[in-house]
Amino acid sequence: MPVPPWLLILITLLVVTLVINPSERDFAWYRALKWPRWISMEPWIPAAWFVISVSYYFSALSIWLKSGDWRWMAAYAALLVLLRIDHLVICRLRNLVAGLPFWLLSWMVTLVLALIVRPSSPLAAGLLVPVLVWTPVEALITLQMIGLNRRKQRSGRGPNDRGPAPSRRL
Repeated sequence: MPVPPWLLILITLLVVTLVINPSERDFAWYRALKWPRWISMEPWIPAAWFVISVSYYFSALSIWLKSGDWRWMAAYAALLVLLRIDHLVICRLRNLVAGLPFWLLSWMVTLVLALIVRPSSPLAAGLLVPVLVWTPVEALITLQMIGLNRRKQRSGRGPNDRGPAPSRRL
């Protein structure tokens, strides 16, 4: 019995999300960073990602129902990897700047995908709008976090790293 496409899209979304998420150890570093005052980790960011995931799912399903073409599903899978990999890279490298190229690339891929699917499924294109809105917001948050955590990022020794590193010479 073949797996229905709606279930395959859902499984892909869940597996990619689970596999690409940073470990709890890596994510603890991210949570400990200083955040802009206008945003808090809870509950807005998880809520935004929930909306993005639901919109992504229904966009992929909508284009599948219109075209039935697996190439579109490959494009959506590539977009999903781009959308999710930034946090893994940031947390593994312990470097906020490392995520910025992924956000730019994922925003551009989302825009191109939305423009390409629009003629055959305006609904699929419209459902990609939350990604197009959230990606720049997330990049803005990260840019502000870079400024707030500059000292911590610069040396890795912590917030009180104004002086030179202690010498190891005797």
